[in-house]
Amino acid sequence: MPGDLTLDAAVDPAAAEPAAAGTSREAALSAVRADLDDLDDLVGRDPDQAAAHARDIAARAAQLGDVSSLALARVGEAEAVQRAGDSPTAADIVTRLLTEHDAAVRGAEVTVRASWVLCRVLRDLGDRPTALEHALDAVAAFSEGVSQRLQIRVLLTVADLLDEMGGVEDARTWYSRAEELAVGDGQLHLRIVNNRAYSELERGDADGARRELELLHRLSAQYGMALNSNTLDTVARVQLLCGELDAAEASARAAVATSAAMDAKNADDEPVYLLTLAIVLRSKGDPAAAAEVLTQARSACTGAGFRTVRAQLLAEQAEVHAALGDHRAAFETHKEFYAADRELLSEQREAQARARQAVFETDVARAEAARYREEARRDALTGLRNRLFVDEKLPALVEESRHGGPAVSAVLFDLDHFKSVNDTFSHEAGDEVLRLTAGILERSAADSPSGTAFAARLGGEEFLVVLTGGADGAAAELAERVRRTVAGFDWSGATPGRGITVSAGVAVLADGGDKTSLLSAADARLYAAKAGGRNQVRAG
Repeated sequence: MPGDLTLDAAVDPAAAEPAAAGTSREAALSAVRADLDDLDDLVGRDPDQAAAHARDIAARAAQLGDVSSLALARVGEAEAVQRAGDSPTAADIVTRLLTEHDAAVRGAEVTVRASWVLCRVLRDLGDRPTALEHALDAVAAFSEGVSQRLQIRVLLTVADLLDEMGGVEDARTWYSRAEELAVGDGQLHLRIVNNRAYSELERGDADGARRELELLHRLSAQYGMALNSNTLDTVARVQLLCGELDAAEASARAAVATSAAMDAKNADDEPVYLLTLAIVLRSKGDPAAAAEVLTQARSACTGAGFRTVRAQLLAEQAEVHAALGDHRAAFETHKEFYAADRELLSEQREAQARARQAVFETDVARAEAARYREEARRDALTGLRNRLFVDEKLPALVEESRHGGPAVSAVLFDLDHFKSVNDTFSHEAGDEVLRLTAGILERSAADSPSGTAFAARLGGEEFLVVLTGGADGAAAELAERVRRTVAGFDWSGATPGRGITVSAGVAVLADGGDKTSLLSAADARLYAAKAGGRNQVRAG
């Protein structure tokens, strides 16, 4: 099972040796990141080794406190175990990754890969609609921080799923999107055309499949890259469809022979290639040779993750027995096939349920995380936005304004003589005054006649309204409206016999200004309003 995702995860003593020997943290971090670069290729070449290597990288990253590298290692492990045939474990790793690390910490690359791995898991389990949802989640998370190769792989997965679900024209659009990005990357470009050829094959379109084969051969020559086993298997099946049996046998044998050097392997690759060869041999009228190949294929289906191809092998073996004239063996093998098929369906349903539960837990955790993030950016007493929200939001609004976006204005409010409210009426009364004032501010911001605005409590009795857009003087008008409303409000329920007033300072973002200069200008005018007698608004 995978190790913990948290930074206090147990660390393999062997992984701690470099640090104990005095290696600098910077060198150790550099080594971790270099190993992560190698991990991506290893996942395709040797999933089992990649999973072990990913766990080692994660332990070292945890020791160094490098959460980003830890997350990358864990998602790499998830992809590796999924390729090795253990989809439920892959789903568990990704689910825990998504729930234990905030998106800002794990980064866009991990977010996209995690959604993509969940998609692959659900596709393995036959739940294509949910798989497509997660693939599209991955697309929605694309950003500058996501590698082009990962984007291509995700787009290709979307195209494959749409094709499998019958959305032929939509699939072609997504294949084209993936291909546009892949030009120049021979490995991925060939993979896209291969998958498109296979989709034509599945629809029985011999002409369409042959056109894609011709493109495959042109690209192979253009990139100087030989066709890999997966593509050769597609070629063999297309040639079989076209009745080119000798060529199909040659291609199928080449797929089997080169499978060890495949650049991206899945657990069932070898038996699938052997199955294709057996079908070709039977089609050529050599069922005895086909039977030998099937025996080899079945012996390659060891361990978990082979139920689908096992069922396919049994179906073909029944055909081979029939071709050999052994009808009893054919009948018994058909019975075995149907039993395996029912077992496969049951296992898929159970695995789907487990994966769906993992996905459900992920969605719940995301909702909880979103709720916690929202709560962290709200003032507990008044429900207004707080300083943390302002520190995150206002710089972005300023940056947008400096690049041609709407103007930004700030209004700072301060309750006049608020300390005496607490001293005279109690802190509970003071809290009620703050809540009622917050309500006035929030309504005034929401009712702003032009532009958009939000209200925040910065602390104590100090409040802020930020206004974007709007006509000149809109912020000053809002401030004056708030001042009049507060002064005319019935405060008898909170402070019997005493009214409440506010002072305000208004500032508009100056050319070349920033968040600090904007709030400083508003604060200076607020000070002038209070020094000038309070219950007034000062604007520039």
